[in-house]
Amino acid sequence: MDIVIESVKKLETLLEHSGCSDGSIQLDVDPDSVNCRYEKGACMTAEFGRKQGVFTTFDPIRACTKISFMFGAPLGTPAVRGAALAIVNVAAGFFCLARTLHPCVSSSHASCGADMAAELAGKQVYITGTMHSLESLPGIYFTTDPSSAAVILIGGDGLILPEAGELISRYAQKARIICIGPSTAGTARLNGLEHWCPYGQS
Repeated sequence: MDIVIESVKKLETLLEHSGCSDGSIQLDVDPDSVNCRYEKGACMTAEFGRKQGVFTTFDPIRACTKISFMFGAPLGTPAVRGAALAIVNVAAGFFCLARTLHPCVSSSHASCGADMAAELAGKQVYITGTMHSLESLPGIYFTTDPSSAAVILIGGDGLILPEAGELISRYAQKARIICIGPSTAGTARLNGLEHWCPYGQS
């Protein structure tokens, strides 16, 4: 299973006969955005119907497009996959499926880290993506073997990896899978996955 393509298919089904899929989506970059403490890169924004969603990436796209342009597309590069998930995020926000569309303010980073440390204390954790700030949190045991993990964390940059969907499918019944940060909000909601972003903003 490719989680990005699967999310786009679910969005296509949701929007069928609504006419919304032909609405204009503006992709841009917000240079003033403060990133989630678990994300690095540029804040790519997607605007639709006066709503805005984000996806943090090192390969942002600036374009005017439509939701329907994703339907059936191969979504074969990291840049395009990130743009697709930015669109999934804003669409999920527009239809009130996801409420956390933006990172929290920097003053909440310490609280989020403390909450995360408490949530994962004593557990074997496997990370998909690069969440270096997790490594400084106390009491968490990291593993490079997902089969030994009690918890699998997936960040935005991990979510666009082709193997992310297979990881979810293979370990969903064995480990607690948590999508982290605003970049994963729409995908988590559409696929019934747990989402962690306790201080994120709408």
